[in-house]
Amino acid sequence: MSIRIGGLRVAVSVIIPAAGSGKRMGGGTAKQFLPLRGEPVLVHTVRLFSECPLVDEIVIAAHDRETTRELVGSLPKVTHIVAGGPERQDSVWAALQLVHSRPRVVCVHDAARPLLPADVLEQVLLAAGGYPAQVVAVPVKDTVKVVGSDGYVTGTPDRATLWAVQTPQVFWAEPLLHAFRSARAEGFLGTDCASLLERQGVPVRVHPGSHENLKLTTPEDFLLAEAILGRRSRG
Repeated sequence: MSIRIGGLRVAVSVIIPAAGSGKRMGGGTAKQFLPLRGEPVLVHTVRLFSECPLVDEIVIAAHDRETTRELVGSLPKVTHIVAGGPERQDSVWAALQLVHSRPRVVCVHDAARPLLPADVLEQVLLAAGGYPAQVVAVPVKDTVKVVGSDGYVTGTPDRATLWAVQTPQVFWAEPLLHAFRSARAEGFLGTDCASLLERQGVPVRVHPGSHENLKLTTPEDFLLAEAILGRRSRG
């Protein structure tokens, strides 16, 4: 377990914010608790990290801590299940309070991304030895338009420069903590963890991801996820 930064062995802490309500799915069950091939989505996601030899500990932030503990509390490397906050950023911050050992690498991953390929995870963690901030991402396939409030197109960015950012996002612990403290002090709410480091001037590297690393948001996403897992189980 652990990775090397320079000549130093550094432990890896995984934070999984799992406090979302899943409103876009409809119904009254949060998407991380919905079944996927016979098991809740969260079980699939946590197992990815508990089976990774580079991961030392897993901290989960959840609103329903009791259900979360019943589902994944006994999986290897799960050390803490903390109360999630009103925003994803608040949940990650709550989990960060339990990442005490320094130096350390922190890997943040969406609870609703249960299809992360194991090789992508291992590669981005190993690459953390040389980069203080990384995001897993894939090139955008579609043409993207910038649209004004009046509904008219105002520009067409060069698709070659556009990447769709996924998780995991992997950081050295100290710059991540500094970026979170600064954001909290200034009332800044970012769209992801990397945006907090970007505003501090920390270079963020893009690590190639996988189009299979879906974030399950709509019922259609679940159908595709079932198909991907079915294909993987067959070969």
